[in-house]
Amino acid sequence: MSNTNVRTMKGYAKRLNDITFNDYFTRLMMIARSVFKWENLPNGINEKWIEKFLFFEGSCVFYKDKTKGFMVAKCTQNGINAYDEPAKITPVGVNYIGKELQNGDECVLIDNNDLRAPTYSTLELYAYRLAELTRTIDTNVNQQKTPYIVLCNEKQKLTMKKILEQVNDNEIAVYGDKTLDIDSIKVLKTDAPVVFPSLQIQKHAIWNEAMTFLGVNNANQDKKERLVTDEVSANDEQIEASAEIFLKSREEACTRINDLFKLNISVQRRKDVKTAIDELKEGEEDES
Repeated sequence: MSNTNVRTMKGYAKRLNDITFNDYFTRLMMIARSVFKWENLPNGINEKWIEKFLFFEGSCVFYKDKTKGFMVAKCTQNGINAYDEPAKITPVGVNYIGKELQNGDECVLIDNNDLRAPTYSTLELYAYRLAELTRTIDTNVNQQKTPYIVLCNEKQKLTMKKILEQVNDNEIAVYGDKTLDIDSIKVLKTDAPVVFPSLQIQKHAIWNEAMTFLGVNNANQDKKERLVTDEVSANDEQIEASAEIFLKSREEACTRINDLFKLNISVQRRKDVKTAIDELKEGEEDES
């Protein structure tokens, strides 16, 4: 194989690594941003922007602009009040910087969780692990197609490459040149072990762990035996606890917003996450 082909294959492998990671991260992000349903939001405020800001920033600010009405935006936080919370908030956006607001009196900070930690950093780790397992599975599957090292002279190299290409293309029959000298060819078995079934199980376990982190119900389908009642209850408790971490902060923000601005905003966990993901996709397509 020429140096050019080697560089091309390495570049393509890296691109597959990047594509696989981005695909898993996008899937996890869409689920994360669709877990909660906001109701009775003022006109002009879409829940997808709230969840986007919380996902990437860890917090956002709800306030009322004198000319634009109610708004939600990313923000900078300054000072500390008696409760160790930001005392002053400045809304920021694309080509926009609002005036500095007094937290609790002129605006309300919506937090992703008690630590104001964004969701994306954790999901990046899960996406990385899922991508690594997937690409390892791809490699192991490919090794089963060509589990040999072929030793031949330079004259027969091109012929052997064509034969291996036919194998790689899943041809039902492999054709060789009539001048092919079989006796001069040596084949060494690499004996690549078949490990992708266990890797697939591990990948499902990582995915389920990510769903538990997001508070999304997931079923362990990789165990051959049925889950006993205690196992099901323990898994449900973990899911509920994880969901509560995110829900509690959002509910507290709703209470503060309603008290300050006399609104009736509420938030709850969305039962049909799949429908929410489809709606999010449609909304992003409309914007493009």
